[in-house]
Amino acid sequence: METPLPYPIPLLIAHAPKAERNWHRLCWRIDDIMVRTALGAREGAVAAIRLAWWEEALTAVDAPPPADPLLIQWRACDPDADARAAVEAIAGAWRMLLDPAPMSAADWQAFAEGRGALFAMIARQAGNEALARAGAVWALWDAARRDPNRQRAQGAFTAAGAQEVAGLRPATIRPKPLGLATAMALDDIKAGCLPDGRFTPGQYLRLLRRTLFS
Repeated sequence: METPLPYPIPLLIAHAPKAERNWHRLCWRIDDIMVRTALGAREGAVAAIRLAWWEEALTAVDAPPPADPLLIQWRACDPDADARAAVEAIAGAWRMLLDPAPMSAADWQAFAEGRGALFAMIARQAGNEALARAGAVWALWDAARRDPNRQRAQGAFTAAGAQEVAGLRPATIRPKPLGLATAMALDDIKAGCLPDGRFTPGQYLRLLRRTLFS
């Protein structure tokens, strides 16, 4: 049985173009597996091995996929070189968090750019500067939201606040789910409100308002 995706991701997927929803769901699920692998393991060495396994399985070109439903779906989509590169970037970002040493500002920036590649992968738009910036902001905000290590979560949130967000307009980011995700991150960043992992009624109402008027 698949592990349910955390909110608000299912709501974001619902706003994807119908023909692209399976792709969106698949991309979000790949990132979620890496999140849970990196943040849920008791031993960093074990998490590193699991991340390496997923990265290798997702980026292989010729070898038949292991008998895993997600990998079978992934191969069926025939991911291109940009998608495979994004997987490598996302896996590499989460590996950084397995190092017990504190993350520097440069480390957080590298994490943001690596994990933020998820947005380009979902949109199939490698090299899109606005998507890259939005993805970096969201990557840090979501890491702060989901990391049970609250000291590290604060580091991610501080790094999110240091991102260049001037001129970043969520309503112009397409596909729409990525704009909505960016808007949620910016709301908390601008308010200086460290997210605690819950999807609150207030967040739901803000998301609903944006889906109606953006």
